[in-house]
Amino acid sequence: MLEKMKQEIERKYALNQIPENLRIEKAEIIEQGFIYRDFSTIIRVRKITPVYPQKEEPYYIYTVKTKGDINYTGDYTLGQKYEIENEISREEYEKVIPHRISQKIIKTRIVVPIENQLKVEIDLYDDYLTGLLTAEVEFPDQEAAKHFHQPEWLGEELGYKELSNRKLAEMTKEEWQSKVGPKRIKQNENLIVKLKEKIKQNGNQ
Repeated sequence: MLEKMKQEIERKYALNQIPENLRIEKAEIIEQGFIYRDFSTIIRVRKITPVYPQKEEPYYIYTVKTKGDINYTGDYTLGQKYEIENEISREEYEKVIPHRISQKIIKTRIVVPIENQLKVEIDLYDDYLTGLLTAEVEFPDQEAAKHFHQPEWLGEELGYKELSNRKLAEMTKEEWQSKVGPKRIKQNENLIVKLKEKIKQNGNQ
């Protein structure tokens, strides 16, 4: 089903801790690759496998992101793009994913509802990105994004200049680790264990 183009407005954070009362709305495994990029446009395909609240068959998404008429000022605190998505078949996904222009990204995404109908999307990365952990909040408009008061369990703001998925897909393990730092990676590893346990606990309820 074709989705109308929308403006995507996000902020990205590290995690400081996992609250005991963390409520997981859903969890899914995402495999994605970028198949086209130029100065203003990115095309991405994804295989998404739901794992909570129940295990389901994968589905596949083709996404076009463009900056359009968005004027960047050098402030990459907000990630801003226009986005349009379309569901595709497994056959279509498998046909294009071998032709990706950078590395495949594999991650588990946990969606956590917070106040004001907002949601935190926590990404636990896998493969060559194991040890990376980020959290994104998407907003309905720029005003909501600018006046957002983050929960205490979210850490420093990471922004999009260095750690966007597009850039991560073009980095080596050593490159992203040097940007994140060994202290943060060690903290992430402990939080990832707790998050995976939270998913198991939710699944057993």
